[in-house]
Amino acid sequence: MQAEPPEIDETSNQAEPPEQDNKKQRQAIRFDNSDLIKSGFWVGQIFLVIATVAGVYLAAQEGLSQALLFENLNSKEKNFYLQHALADELGDNVITLDGYAKLLKDKSPYDIKAYHPMIDSFVWDNMKFSPNALETPSQILSAIRRYNSETALIIKKIENRQFGAKYGADLLVALNQKTKDGALEELINNYTKLHHELTEAGIDVNPL
Repeated sequence: MQAEPPEIDETSNQAEPPEQDNKKQRQAIRFDNSDLIKSGFWVGQIFLVIATVAGVYLAAQEGLSQALLFENLNSKEKNFYLQHALADELGDNVITLDGYAKLLKDKSPYDIKAYHPMIDSFVWDNMKFSPNALETPSQILSAIRRYNSETALIIKKIENRQFGAKYGADLLVALNQKTKDGALEELINNYTKLHHELTEAGIDVNPL
């Protein structure tokens, strides 16, 4: 009588459920965290942060530098036009008072007040409203202020007969010459310098 073959457990050959297979795969995965504890990793991160901060700082500094440069050139351009206009006005007044003095010497008119000179003061009067006014060298502004007040006083005394016509004319001529050689020349030199600086910086300004 032959022995019966052992029974085969069919359940042992069946595929395991997908859930169990995935569980085993997850258990087999091991994360390698060794890089996180290596000093090289942290040094690299620190340098990355430093480089980022330094880049932002340098960019901000460059932006600030460009803004300051623009503001400086803009201020110089405004000063150039302001000083140019003031020099033109002062020069015209000197010419006017030279003509007035010549008239007093040549004609010695009886009704002197009828020949009162017309002095321009538009630029000078409006400079008090300009934020750039005091950027003109103080010695120039002081000299122009004294010239305006002294000429006005001389004219007033001539018209009131406190000064003789020829004597007052000589005072005006001397004061005009002093102003041409001093404040007016300095003012022209100053705005000419500004013109050169603006031109070299590429700013288009009107020719002198």
